[in-house]
Amino acid sequence: MGHNITARDKQVGLKQAWHGLTEVKEFIHLEDNYLTSWDVERRALSFEANGEDVDSGFDILVGSDDGQLIGKPMSKAYKEVSNESFMDLVSDAMNRLPKAKLESVGSVGNRGKVFATISLSDHKEYKIGDRQFQDFLNFGNAHDQSSRLWINNTNVCTVCENTFNFNLRSNEGLVGSAVHRGDVELKLADLTVLVDEFLGTQEDFKTKFDKLLQRRIDLEKAQQLYTGFLTRNNPRENASVRCLNTVERLGELFTRGAGNRGENYADAFSAVTDYYTHNSTRGGGKNKASQYYSSEHGLGRMNKNAFWTVVNNRELCEKTINRGKKFLDLAAMN
Repeated sequence: MGHNITARDKQVGLKQAWHGLTEVKEFIHLEDNYLTSWDVERRALSFEANGEDVDSGFDILVGSDDGQLIGKPMSKAYKEVSNESFMDLVSDAMNRLPKAKLESVGSVGNRGKVFATISLSDHKEYKIGDRQFQDFLNFGNAHDQSSRLWINNTNVCTVCENTFNFNLRSNEGLVGSAVHRGDVELKLADLTVLVDEFLGTQEDFKTKFDKLLQRRIDLEKAQQLYTGFLTRNNPRENASVRCLNTVERLGELFTRGAGNRGENYADAFSAVTDYYTHNSTRGGGKNKASQYYSSEHGLGRMNKNAFWTVVNNRELCEKTINRGKKFLDLAAMN
């Protein structure tokens, strides 16, 4: 069964999921829902030797409501995250989103994994121009040690084990995660900060992106903008062959990339995002691990952030275009 909803599990949602097992409710309360009706309790595992109980060095989780086992034996170093703490994370996020709704809560795998999903607005599916933005903020945690605690922003609402795993592996939408080691309380506090930053950035991003859609730019100027941006750190040198090849690739993404028509600054920015997310590292992004690190943590992320700053500052944008025009004029003469 792809859903892996066992007799001890449940998925509660605002609408029926594909598996047909949803307990549909008109409203899901943060303080009173399936995941607040039970929690995990940690028990020491022992064995009898010479008539005495001996600590095995391992613990196990059980359900607070039924005392049945959850997951597998764990070392003393493993730090569980209770349903209460998990739902506190969800609550903190929803406090930043007064229009958000709790869309789905549940568990799968004999309570081994728990999840919650909130929608980011009254209109779960929203667009800015022709572009579809992510609709859901998904939270997941594993009591069975099969995954870290994670928070993700995707278009997929978590309703089963399949969607739990999909959202867990969707690195592009990752907001934050924490492994079950060390000081769990501090890690949860860090995640709350990450969610706050993400939600604040999302609202600011949507507003600014909408403005970029209204600003026109053609392919020639877009190429000048890209050239000026790529040569910003070497204003006295000629544009390299690699730089010009990158400009050509960005121009292709500007006109024919996903959702792009080559018409406005939103297209220009989306081309840069696409390039530095998928194609910027050596070999055209074929080494997925290297490309992901660059895109989310390294040079790719820095370039995406820097270009966002450029296109949202008209004076800086014009300076960048003028610099790029000079470089391209010089290259045409050689």
